[in-house]
Amino acid sequence: MMSVESLLNNVPYANLNRKSLGFISPKIIKWRFTDLILLALLVICYFFIYNIKPFHRQFSLYDATIQHPFKERETVNNIELFLYSTWIPLIVILVTALVLTSPKYRFYNTYVAALGLLLCVLITSNVTDVLKNLIGRHRPDFIARCQPDPSVRTEALVSIEVCTNTDLNLLEDGYRTTPSGHSSISFAGLVYLALFLMGQFQANDPRAGSWRALLFGGAPLMVATYIAMSRTEDYRHHFVDVIIGGLLGFFIGSWSYLRLFPWISDKRSFSNLLMIEEEKAEERAKRNDDNNDTVLEDV
Repeated sequence: MMSVESLLNNVPYANLNRKSLGFISPKIIKWRFTDLILLALLVICYFFIYNIKPFHRQFSLYDATIQHPFKERETVNNIELFLYSTWIPLIVILVTALVLTSPKYRFYNTYVAALGLLLCVLITSNVTDVLKNLIGRHRPDFIARCQPDPSVRTEALVSIEVCTNTDLNLLEDGYRTTPSGHSSISFAGLVYLALFLMGQFQANDPRAGSWRALLFGGAPLMVATYIAMSRTEDYRHHFVDVIIGGLLGFFIGSWSYLRLFPWISDKRSFSNLLMIEEEKAEERAKRNDDNNDTVLEDV
């Protein structure tokens, strides 16, 4: 029977590393097929999580923070949210990458950049919805949604049983205020877009004009801020919901970008990390060939 030591000695360490985990091929790593699988799973999870009932937290009928009117027409509805935070940024990223990337890496850089955006938006959306359902905090317009039974007059905390509104979707959505989904999703997609554009146009280069940072970095963030603040004007969210959502989206958007591209001040900020690795490997191989030629000439 083979000993444990013998088994360990026969492990193919050359094929086991933190990147490949011993079974993921370089081609799968390069084209991020695992990210594509994750993307598909996130789409499935999104529809599943969205239909989960939120926690029905107790409330006071006299809580002034949840007695605002219900606004029928939102300043930025769900369709407009994804238009501004996902589809328009996606088009901008595709056009920018296709135009600015060298022919050798044009398709690959465009593919990676688009995949990163879609992942960050879907991750943010799923995380936000999970938190909303777990926290179960009431929206500022919750009492208007609830339409409590007029006969109930108590200063004690009450539950959803006092509500007379038969529209359960509208009522239960009133428990999904923290964090703000509009805030988190808009900041995720638009922070990713801002970093991508600043990297592609090298906005942090000392020789570049300040207008690059203002246009490519500032404009997307202003749009995200407007979308987030509109939720307080519509009485859909408290200010703290917007702040938490904005921070969540900001960090996920930044993380998603930095796992694919170097920081925007890097001299190669317009190239994704695997492109840079390949170029460095080619440079090393060329130097080795040159050194070998020099040695042969000396001989």
